[in-house]
Amino acid sequence: MGTAERLSMERLTLDKVPKQSLSQIDIETAFMVSRLIVAAERIQVFRLLHGEQMKADAIGRGLKIHKNHLEPFLNVLVALGLLRKANGRYWNSRLATKYFIKERSIYWTRQYSKECARAYEALTVLEEALRSGKGCRAIKDPQAPSYVESMKRDPNQARDFTQMLLHYHRDDAKALADYLDLSDREAVLDVGGGSGVMSIALAKRHRHLRACILDIGPVCEIAAENIHQAGLSGRVTTQAGDIHNSLPKGYDVIMFCDVGSLPKTMLQNAFRALPANGLVVLVDRYLSRDATQPLDRIAAHFISSSFGLATWPDMVDELTACGFTSVKARNVYRDLWFITAIKPGPGKIGVPRSATATLGR
Repeated sequence: MGTAERLSMERLTLDKVPKQSLSQIDIETAFMVSRLIVAAERIQVFRLLHGEQMKADAIGRGLKIHKNHLEPFLNVLVALGLLRKANGRYWNSRLATKYFIKERSIYWTRQYSKECARAYEALTVLEEALRSGKGCRAIKDPQAPSYVESMKRDPNQARDFTQMLLHYHRDDAKALADYLDLSDREAVLDVGGGSGVMSIALAKRHRHLRACILDIGPVCEIAAENIHQAGLSGRVTTQAGDIHNSLPKGYDVIMFCDVGSLPKTMLQNAFRALPANGLVVLVDRYLSRDATQPLDRIAAHFISSSFGLATWPDMVDELTACGFTSVKARNVYRDLWFITAIKPGPGKIGVPRSATATLGR
């Protein structure tokens, strides 16, 4: 088994691939090569070749690749260790099978790779963005709708985006369910809960727990399908609404997962909606204390990311400013931060298992 095939990796980055390929190329070539990889994902090269060995002309017919570009395109993927080639036939390397097939859903192919291509286009005006202070997408396509508006208008995009996140966040959801002790809690409001992946994991972990996903209508419809498939329709529900407005009451846990840097108004809404001793939970890839990690979250800011650039200490300070107490932050899983806090009040409270008075790293 070659070096590329032995790699255990979460994403294809320049420092984690064979030295004879990406890690030795210059920045200009790396930019072009990474775009070629995105194209291969978008036209589903690796899915076509999954379990198959095919000649170039058959691949060209199957994917509608012009003969002028067919073999150079396939051969660059061979040079990168993503395809294998022998006797005029091509097939997936173990690296490609691991990364593009086993670790990625079809929704990832359709949605995330589309977003990657848009990012490349947007970055052509990066210098102008740096001078003007605007996001690249705001300059390149000022009339483009937001993610939320796009999903309201296009049911297919709503499904692809929502189900992409269902697969992407499954490990995060398991980590959260293992971390939070909700044995003394009754009901969770999952604000911006999307696919329902977090609520489903919590409901499976705590069989007494009820949960409600608050999101836009098209997303709630998809979440309801996921909940039904998980066999949890009796305990997990959905509610269409605007997460920026006042929040419904009747929940002793309010959770914000993967919704980015929360403005103070949203945290205040959570404080008002919670009962005394209610628990607020924030789960996100907040920036490190010195704001230098995670790299991809910082880089996305220039394109026009909606996630913001709050550090985890920033969110701790915001919760405290809103009146929450017992604020605890821990980097429990990968680069994901779990932040919890309590609305003050009398009586017994539930806190995260293993949470200590020491804030995370």
